[in-house]
Amino acid sequence: MTATEGTEAVGARIAAARLWAAHQAPYLASALFALNPVILDAGPVADPRFRGFPADTRWNVYVEPGRALATPVEEIGWWLLHQVGHLVRGHADRSPTGDDAGHRWNQAADAEINDDLEADDLAGPAGVVSPAGLGLPANRTAEEYVPMLDVLADALGRGGGALVEAIDCGSAVDGRERPYEDGGGLGRLDRELLERSLAAAIQERAAARGDVPAGWRRWAEDRTRPAVDWRARLGAVIRLGLRTVAGQVDFSYRRPSRRAGAYGDVVPPSLVRRVPETVLVIDTSGSVGDDVLSRLLVEVTGIVRAVAGPGRRLRALCCDARPYPVQEVRRASDIALVGGGGTDMRAGLAAAAALRPRPDLVVVLTDGDTPWPERRPAAHVVACLIGAGGTAPDWAAVARVPAGAS
Repeated sequence: MTATEGTEAVGARIAAARLWAAHQAPYLASALFALNPVILDAGPVADPRFRGFPADTRWNVYVEPGRALATPVEEIGWWLLHQVGHLVRGHADRSPTGDDAGHRWNQAADAEINDDLEADDLAGPAGVVSPAGLGLPANRTAEEYVPMLDVLADALGRGGGALVEAIDCGSAVDGRERPYEDGGGLGRLDRELLERSLAAAIQERAAARGDVPAGWRRWAEDRTRPAVDWRARLGAVIRLGLRTVAGQVDFSYRRPSRRAGAYGDVVPPSLVRRVPETVLVIDTSGSVGDDVLSRLLVEVTGIVRAVAGPGRRLRALCCDARPYPVQEVRRASDIALVGGGGTDMRAGLAAAAALRPRPDLVVVLTDGDTPWPERRPAAHVVACLIGAGGTAPDWAAVARVPAGAS
């Protein structure tokens, strides 16, 4: 077989695999046909790096001829669906930093995708991550699967076993460019338009036939939901809480009443508008990163300072499973983040309520993976939830902040 004939044979095999994949998951057809196969120079043997038909963030799929010719068409089609999952769900943008996190993130992202493929009765090739096969819960995100896989790998390692085979899915999963990747492919605007049309098509099919896996329905709903700037939402919720408290008035003898002359020898108090007492309760458990907290503290202290006044000192209280001593600061950079154990914001709110003067507003910065008090505290509470997984009680005002907020 000549080089030209070999390239044509590989191209025909990829085309057949794409048709097979579109038939299995018609709601992803537009994404499948947007993939751009890049056929690499053939080596002496099938290169194991290309077992998963890796992709880059520009929708190029890299095909090593020996691997493609040795792989059944149905398995190639499965990998094309798998790579569409990485690309559409933005795993490269969601990937944690640090080279040591790359392999586990790849596996966790695989678990998020393969769960939906299994729901469509599309079992993966041997050695891929299967949430069902590993006994992990279904319908979780990659961020949720990472700690589960860490625990499972540690348990298997102590018994002399291994988790699953390492299969590299390319920069589509972690944003780190590989040596074989080139610079062509879809631009940002093309990718944006493709994802929007894909989300609309998924929602239409789900409404008409209901045969779209839950993970893809959830992605389409999130993709078509109007975006709200988390900073605007956070600022609005905290300002509302501050103004609610600041709107309260009380009697004071520090300043004479303007009507004092009408009372003779009696000294009447004047009505004053209180400056809100604000306390930050900061979740410093191991599940919340210091870098995210530091950025949020700058936002929160700026909002509070704008409403309560620049000269006010702010009280901050770190808490993991227990509260730490209160800190009085003027700037976010003055707050020392201490802790790192478990999580119980009940202890932090109780410690805040015990402070004197008692706070009017408590802003809790947490991922929400914590028990909460059963009853509403005396103070107005704003829960700033980091990430998509946590919850807050009904009595708290909530502002949700992306885990990768910057």
